[in-house]
Amino acid sequence: MENWFECKVKYDRRDEFGQDTAVSESYLVDALSFTEAESRLIKLLEGEVPDEFVINGIGKAKLSEVIPADDADYWYKAKVVFIDIDEKSGKEKKSVNQVLVAADDIGGALQNLLKNFETVLVPWEIHSITLTKVVEVFPYHEDDVSQTDVDAEKTISGEDKDYIAEE
Repeated sequence: MENWFECKVKYDRRDEFGQDTAVSESYLVDALSFTEAESRLIKLLEGEVPDEFVINGIGKAKLSEVIPADDADYWYKAKVVFIDIDEKSGKEKKSVNQVLVAADDIGGALQNLLKNFETVLVPWEIHSITLTKVVEVFPYHEDDVSQTDVDAEKTISGEDKDYIAEE
């Protein structure tokens, strides 16, 4: 299960006139905790942004799905409502889902949503599509685990492993 965190990063970037400009960007990171999201983001941004950057906010993103697209420049948030009938009462029940979709423009976001949900059997509606400030999305991959993390796990003593197991 994906666990998305929106991380806000602030740093100074030199513009074409040689002036330093404060830049604030949002990134979406798949992680198990706030701490892991921060740690992964720091590792992933090495070399991408200037050495001195500050993560000035991490929040849980309430997303049910992320739909990537090759070579898309922007990320849009769509509010998708699924309509179901409650078996006991017979009343219509709506569940709202937030979906992040990559596209070059709002029309592309709509097309990507329609393509992604074309096999869904439950009736659904798109209530809104809005442009977000998310610059990049970092899903979790097995190869993201660094070798130092693996080596550190191997160096835990037997006594420590027994203590951890007791907890």
